[in-house]
Amino acid sequence: MKTPLLRRLPVALTIAALTLATLSACASTPASSASTTNAADAPITIENCGSQVTLKAPAKRIVLVNNDSLPNLEALDAVDRVVALTSTVQPGLYKDSTYETLASLDQLSTEKNATGGSIVSQESLLGAQPDLVIAPENAVDRAALAASGIAVYTPSAYCADPGPELSKPATFDRVWSEVRTLGTLLGESDQAEKIVSQGMASLGSQAPDAGTAAALYVSSGGSVLSPYGGPSMVTPVFTAAGLTNVYADSAERVFDANIEDIISRDPGTIVLLYSSGEPKDVIDSFMSAPGVSALSAVQRGRVVALQFPYTDPPSMLSIAGPQQLRGLLATLP
Repeated sequence: MKTPLLRRLPVALTIAALTLATLSACASTPASSASTTNAADAPITIENCGSQVTLKAPAKRIVLVNNDSLPNLEALDAVDRVVALTSTVQPGLYKDSTYETLASLDQLSTEKNATGGSIVSQESLLGAQPDLVIAPENAVDRAALAASGIAVYTPSAYCADPGPELSKPATFDRVWSEVRTLGTLLGESDQAEKIVSQGMASLGSQAPDAGTAAALYVSSGGSVLSPYGGPSMVTPVFTAAGLTNVYADSAERVFDANIEDIISRDPGTIVLLYSSGEPKDVIDSFMSAPGVSALSAVQRGRVVALQFPYTDPPSMLSIAGPQQLRGLLATLP
């Protein structure tokens, strides 16, 4: 099995001429720890993906290279600190005020390179005058940006060299870690702790046993099926919804699988994760994949489509994921 290419996931961008051809399939465990307090206008230093990140003061101007951290920024009441984006915000996930705020911002122009990766020019990025860029580690050059006085924070799911901790089964603790780290970078640690407390309470008790399931990302017109393993947030979201991830024993966050392997694990439900389009289109694409008719879940009509951000990477939308998934399961035979 091999790791899916970036083109199967929400687009992430490179800085200057650096092209992101693949996203690391690293797991989504906490990868950042604060080493200073975040009092107003005080310097902040954290460790992030094995690198030291320093801000002269809490971040006030943020550029988002893809929108994975947007749920946590919304929870921290910090959407108004975003000054530029690189991708369209998926509808139906956020508050109306979030969409209204982001609608007025520049979306940095991008181009495709020869390998299909997306590029944003250094001039465009620097023109936004950020003090913080939030981006996958393989999408940016930390040193080059630091030389321009711009810090980079990478969500833990996208560390290039994850280490052994990132191969362990995920828990909701990874969400709390992301929220706390962003709270530190924004000078909002107290608010972050309130969000964590509210998030823990909102999870409630585990749902009754709903059987086994596989979470799949479908790409290339249905010809490539990519399950999410133990280190992905799919695992705790499934557990909270009463499901058992049949790929929880995998140490990979996401990978390609042939249909024979999926059939051998016999998931009782198929959960299709999608980043754009309509649920019906996603299900139709999956149904067109060779061999899927042999899956017992397909034969029993137990196939649903769930918006990708409700699972991975870890964010406050992951906390809403179990409720969304339980609602979908209730519609199945």
